[in-house]
Amino acid sequence: MLLEASNPKNTATTSVHTFPPSHWKYVLKLLGLIIVADRKVLKEEVDAYLDVVAELRAVIDPTVYLTRHMARDWFMLNKPGLEAIIESLAYDTALCEILAPIKSMPHKLDVISGMVKIAISDGVYADIEKGLIKKTILYWNVGSGQQHNVDYSIAPTQVETA
Repeated sequence: MLLEASNPKNTATTSVHTFPPSHWKYVLKLLGLIIVADRKVLKEEVDAYLDVVAELRAVIDPTVYLTRHMARDWFMLNKPGLEAIIESLAYDTALCEILAPIKSMPHKLDVISGMVKIAISDGVYADIEKGLIKKTILYWNVGSGQQHNVDYSIAPTQVETA
C-alpha cells in the first residue's frame, strides 16, 4: 500500500498544466517591450500594462502573488534593459529568447490581446508595436483562425509610422 501512495504517476498529472512562476518574467518582458517600443513611455501605456498584468494573472494563475505595484516596480527596474533590446541589432534574437520559454503556454491569445491593449492605449498604434505583435503571432504559430479572435476593433484611427 505504501508503494501505491508513492507512485509518481499519481502526482504527475496535477502539475503538468501549471504555469511556473519563474515564467512570469517573460510575460512581463514581452508586455514591457510594447511600452518602450515606440521609444516613448507614457502614463496611459504603463496604466494599460498594469491592467493587462492583473487580467493575465487572474486568467493564467490567480494563486500567484503579483500585484500592480510589483508589476510597476518590475517595469521600472527593467526599463533600461527593455530599451536596449528595442535598440539592439539582435532585436529578433532577443525576442525569440523571450518567447521560447512561454511558447507552450495555453493563454497566448490573452497575452497577444494584452499587447494590443497596451499598444493602442496612447492613441497611437505605431508600426514597431504592430511588428512586435506580428512577430509574436508568427513565432508562437497562432493559427489564422485564432488570430481573428484578437480584438483590433478598438484600434485608434491615428497610425504612427516608425
